[in-house]
Amino acid sequence: MTLSEKVEQSFTERPDSELFGLNMAMHYGQGAAAAVIRATMAWNGVRGPFADLMFVGIRLLIDQTLENWTGVGALPWTWPVQEQIIDILHKTVFAFTTGYLIDRWIK
Repeated sequence: MTLSEKVEQSFTERPDSELFGLNMAMHYGQGAAAAVIRATMAWNGVRGPFADLMFVGIRLLIDQTLENWTGVGALPWTWPVQEQIIDILHKTVFAFTTGYLIDRWIK
């Protein structure tokens, strides 16, 4: 997801949300926590593209809860529509990539 965000930012010139170190810590920490949830889904037989689609919502929920709880984010419905779409696309990249890898790792 971080890679897709950096590529998008090179085109849109959108700045990082926070300081680089904090931004990376939040991305990787949230990603690791979310991956545990997706691994639990796979372990219990919830797999494939439909599970990945459900996981997009879980990833968005984790992100928005943490960002708003820590005060570094704004409520999503206050964002410009283009930023909402970009955020959902990045979370979708994360969800489908994580799901693909975890579904193959956990048998």
